[in-house]
Amino acid sequence: MQADNKATGSKGKSRIIELFFALIRCGIGKSNKLPCTPDKEEWEELFSIATKQTLAGIAFAGIGRLPQEQRPPKRLLLAWHSICEKINANNATLDSRSVAVSRNFERLGFRNCILKGQGIAQLYPDPAMRTSGDVDIWLEGGTGKILQYVRKYFPKCRPIYHHVDFPVKEGLSIEIHFTPSWMYSPFRNRRLQKFIADNAGSQFTNTVETPAGTIPAPTLEFNRIYILLHIYRHLFQEGIGLRQMLDYYFVLDKGFTAEERNRTVETLRSIGLLDFAAAAMHVLKERFGLEEEKLLTPPDARRGEFLLKEIMTAGNFGKYDSRYAMVPKEKEFSHFVNSMRRTVRLITQYPGEVLWSPYFKIWHKIWRKRNSPNVKT
Repeated sequence: MQADNKATGSKGKSRIIELFFALIRCGIGKSNKLPCTPDKEEWEELFSIATKQTLAGIAFAGIGRLPQEQRPPKRLLLAWHSICEKINANNATLDSRSVAVSRNFERLGFRNCILKGQGIAQLYPDPAMRTSGDVDIWLEGGTGKILQYVRKYFPKCRPIYHHVDFPVKEGLSIEIHFTPSWMYSPFRNRRLQKFIADNAGSQFTNTVETPAGTIPAPTLEFNRIYILLHIYRHLFQEGIGLRQMLDYYFVLDKGFTAEERNRTVETLRSIGLLDFAAAAMHVLKERFGLEEEKLLTPPDARRGEFLLKEIMTAGNFGKYDSRYAMVPKEKEFSHFVNSMRRTVRLITQYPGEVLWSPYFKIWHKIWRKRNSPNVKT
């Protein structure tokens, strides 16, 4: 399709989205050609989307598989390459830091596990092309014991239900998790925490190899629950980026037995995530090309398209969502209002979680006050 025949408006946006996902499928090895050749303006838009969704490295890998005539202009290609060099360097740094942080806590007597991050990156064809974030580490020992240790260095730290920040080094963001995640509903959360407790031991002892050394990381079976739940929490809290969806793609792409699928589905049912799983399956199948036999549940097109719209609107961590004003987390009331507005939008999709959210937030406010001594809330 030539540039002068391009559709405009919503059809033009649809074309860009189709091209973007075609490029991502090239980046993950599903294809080696785009359905049509983008022009200069379209390549600029594709670059912008890839950056917003923190998939610049994966998209660049896709460019490397394209025939010469379909590649972007040289100037843009060089800029893209420069970003990927930084992604590569950041991954090397975070690999080393993840190894060091994990080993340090092990020496202190805390069995631990690196959540997401450099552990999940090792599932990618080229781990160095996954845009890295911070170090999320889950420690064994419980909230009280972990806070006692953290407060030796940060007496006024303010934990939230599942983690506490541990800024021991400038430029290194560490989140220490008491538990990997949570649900608003107390009944579903109780079942989730039991699942986590029952499977914690095998997560602390499972290891993966990074270029910098070995780190403990969750098993694929645990990640089939945890990564989906992490995406779900982002939908309610801040907004989802496609990087989180691609993480889940690579978890499922490794495959599973019928028995493993049944166990995963039963756990998802017990914590109320089957509807969300069906939405995710639609996105993974239709946009990333995940094969039918690797889907956990039948896809739900209606929920899936709603989810995809949220992803493409919000961008990574909701940074590009014009529906909500970006406010610092320390401005608690404004942050609370944003959070509730985002949550209410989901009432038709996930009513159970939405209706429990005010009760959880009130309880959490009290919990934080009790666990944040000498700090005003």
